Amino acid sequence: MNVKDYPRCGVKIHEARTSTGLPVFVFPMEGFRSKYAFFAVKYGGCDRRFRQDGRWTDTPAGIAHYLEHKMFDMPDYNAMEPFAALGADPNAFTSDGMTGYLFSCTDHFEECLQELLHYVTTPYFTAESVAKEQGIIGQEIRMGEDDPGRRVRRNLMRCLYRSHPVRDAIVGTADSIARITPETLYECHRTFYVPSNMVLCCAGDVDPEGVLAAAEKVAPCEKNSPERDYGEAEDLLPVSVRSEEKMAVSMPLFMMGAKLPWKPDGAAWAREMILADLACDLLLGEGSPLYSEMYGAGLINQSFYAGSFDFPKGGVCFAGGRCPDPEAVMGRIVDAAEAFRMDGPYKARLERLKRAALGNFIMALDSPEELCHTQAESWFGGWERMEYPGILESIGASEAEAFLKETFRADRLALSAIRPL
Repeated sequence: MNVKDYPRCGVKIHEARTSTGLPVFVFPMEGFRSKYAFFAVKYGGCDRRFRQDGRWTDTPAGIAHYLEHKMFDMPDYNAMEPFAALGADPNAFTSDGMTGYLFSCTDHFEECLQELLHYVTTPYFTAESVAKEQGIIGQEIRMGEDDPGRRVRRNLMRCLYRSHPVRDAIVGTADSIARITPETLYECHRTFYVPSNMVLCCAGDVDPEGVLAAAEKVAPCEKNSPERDYGEAEDLLPVSVRSEEKMAVSMPLFMMGAKLPWKPDGAAWAREMILADLACDLLLGEGSPLYSEMYGAGLINQSFYAGSFDFPKGGVCFAGGRCPDPEAVMGRIVDAAEAFRMDGPYKARLERLKRAALGNFIMALDSPEELCHTQAESWFGGWERMEYPGILESIGASEAEAFLKETFRADRLALSAIRPL
């Protein structure tokens, strides 16, 4: 395996690609009792329309999440059982752009890794099991519909985007999952669960060569990752400026946000997202003048948050929380961004924020879970995660000022609010 040394971070990465095309990354952490493995697929809630072998296929909302649930079903057992017998803790999740399967353990790492690689690459679906899962996921969907926090985010996405699948919940709807069949699950597994569209990351006191040997057993596949369609190209202006609903909340809940200009280059897009987080913290983070002003005026409380998140071919800068007057908060933020000047105190604050972000990055290097998850995300995103410190240092005061003035313009923002019944 090739070894990349990052002395500044105190990290060595053993990396290789198997003969079947599967990328493998191992972070040896000598003396760590906990061992961790993460087997990820570049396939998430937004990947609903794709082309393979010249044919476009449309799939129901929620199918990636549904497939994640069904992968634990094996022909004659449930994949959770071997992990329990070995004292390991398995789990899985689906995001907008990725599905991840994982386990942590202290012993029997090699046996657990073999089981992980086996069940994720072994599809088994029957009409009976698919129908049974519809009831389980249907309950999850109903819980999400009753969650004001999930509702306010989804409504914001529908204000911002006209056709991007991020408008819909990752779990789908009761109607959409009712259209899922064993045949559609098999097709999605054949299309996306291929070595070239996956990555294996392991961390802890593990043998890199042993991990690679286990990964070599993953079955080869001649197919490449499919072409994906995330809807028509959209400008940066929101489709709708406001969404409002009433639910059983004691105080209005809001989330405001603006679309970020997506960049196809992975490193450039990663830099844009790092800049977005820094700039949001600079203007809206706890301890900023604007935060203190709004808190003192009773406009916001400790529930207030701000930042950014991304998904396939898109990203959003946002702020939200519980407050008595969401429109007033939004107005204050727009006015503050328009009048923002990167003077001496703000320059000093920016440097403090950069040091804090670097400290958080370095602390995360002691977590096998963080190492594996961020490595998979950056690999799928097309950039090197260990380049984060250099990217952070390169962000200047003028960039942060320009970002705030451009992003938090009144015409770029949409507001989603949930008010009391």
